[in-house]
Amino acid sequence: MGLRLRHALLLAGALLISGACGGGATQPVPSPPSGGAAVPENLFLNPDFEEGEQPWFSMTTEAWGPPFQINGSAADSENQSAVLQMRAEPKASGAKVFGVVQEITPEQFPELVSGYYRVESWARGTEKQYVQFVVIVFEASNTPVTAPNHQIRYLLAGIDQPPFSITNARFVFVDTDEPVTGEWVYFERNIREDFEELWGAVPEGFSKIRILFEVRYDGKTAGSGEVKADVFYDDLYVGPAAANPNRPRE
Repeated sequence: MGLRLRHALLLAGALLISGACGGGATQPVPSPPSGGAAVPENLFLNPDFEEGEQPWFSMTTEAWGPPFQINGSAADSENQSAVLQMRAEPKASGAKVFGVVQEITPEQFPELVSGYYRVESWARGTEKQYVQFVVIVFEASNTPVTAPNHQIRYLLAGIDQPPFSITNARFVFVDTDEPVTGEWVYFERNIREDFEELWGAVPEGFSKIRILFEVRYDGKTAGSGEVKADVFYDDLYVGPAAANPNRPRE
């Protein structure tokens, strides 16, 4: 074999090895994403109800009233929202809950809950009649109570004192006034900070988190009056504060 041929074969072999190792000039090198790591998205699925009911649901326990409905006539954004139609005759007594619920199973406890609600009608038939959202944490490894869950109840409107006593719950009064009717009202809470402040620690090792958006009444006595309320929820969010798509309007 001549010297020139031997040199050509050695050069070709070197080029093949270089290409196989990814060192060739034709091998594209992916660049790192700009702006740092992406902020996680909303942990709620179908947060604006544009895809219908799923995976939202209503509870079916005795204290719960008829399930929520999808409404196309009032929406904070786009076309649809969830509506809770609370009704009780004067003869009704006790407690009744109307709500829309979703459960999430993130690896870490989320930071923020936000959204909009709208009260279209409000006839108070009992003292303890109010709008709220509730965050329930199940089976946390650092739970401070012996109950299967611990929770925070966020009173959004209609009441200025805890409606009842419950050992595994804390109450936060976002607003104590009567609900404003005919307009969308923005709300947000840093639930991570609230759990740390009110329960002593951010929940860890939990099995699931149930978040409920409600209108309800408690302690109604027969003959106290007719209860009526139409409450809408839309654009609900749970996740990092930095990714919150909702902002209060001027």
